[in-house]
Amino acid sequence: MAAIRRFFFRLFCSTPERKARRAQLKAAKGEDHEQYLALMANYADLAQTYFGSTVSEPAEVRIARVEQVFLGLWQHLRYAERLSDFEYMLASALIENAPTDGDIQSSEALVTKLRLLDPGTRFAYIAYAFENWPLRWVALVMRQRHPAIHRIISEARCELCGVSWQSLSDEERDCLVAFSETMDKSPDFKVNKELSQRISLFPRVTEIKAMWLELRPELVEVRHRYLPQQAEREQLLKNVYGAILDAPMKRPPIVDRMVNSVHFSRHRKIDVS
Repeated sequence: MAAIRRFFFRLFCSTPERKARRAQLKAAKGEDHEQYLALMANYADLAQTYFGSTVSEPAEVRIARVEQVFLGLWQHLRYAERLSDFEYMLASALIENAPTDGDIQSSEALVTKLRLLDPGTRFAYIAYAFENWPLRWVALVMRQRHPAIHRIISEARCELCGVSWQSLSDEERDCLVAFSETMDKSPDFKVNKELSQRISLFPRVTEIKAMWLELRPELVEVRHRYLPQQAEREQLLKNVYGAILDAPMKRPPIVDRMVNSVHFSRHRKIDVS
């Protein structure tokens, strides 16, 4: 029954953007290099931003690392039965290959705070806040339910505002998570009124809520700091295209394909030197 529900959800609730990416993935698995490049272009900025917000390093080093990630994804593409599987492999490759021995200090305090986040939390936050992924996409990739993702996003927002999540009481945390949920949905007067009354009991939460809203324009500036110029983006796509032409796809064992058709858990680790 769960599989049937997922099928109908994809059929009737999927966006045109999502449908296009699924079509690109299907064609790319048939060794269509151009379609893989089109698919990759949707995620290149995410990869660049993630590595850029991990440590301070030259742009050419960061771009080379991104190229290796997408080359590895091409080689293991046939392990992905669904688009969320591809995104899961991408997230895993970024998190597992995030450099750990570089300088995290930045002239911008917000960048330094972003680099101090846990690697998984940083990915979830960047995908959600920078790349505007719907919460459902983030939840699929992180293998967690929506409330848990809102808690992760809320904790990240607090840390970026200079507020320790650990210093908050359980009631304050619950209020902030509830406020995060309202930010992800269409305005609901009744819900917002009840939440405002609830938040008013905690002056510190009111202050943090205001800080969260003030954080938005600063995050836009940070994101644009790591987005490549048009010439750099075109060079990245060109380099990846040249690399995948000479890189054969790996064929997953039939057992792995059968397991992945139910639950994506059989795939090879992508290493970046």
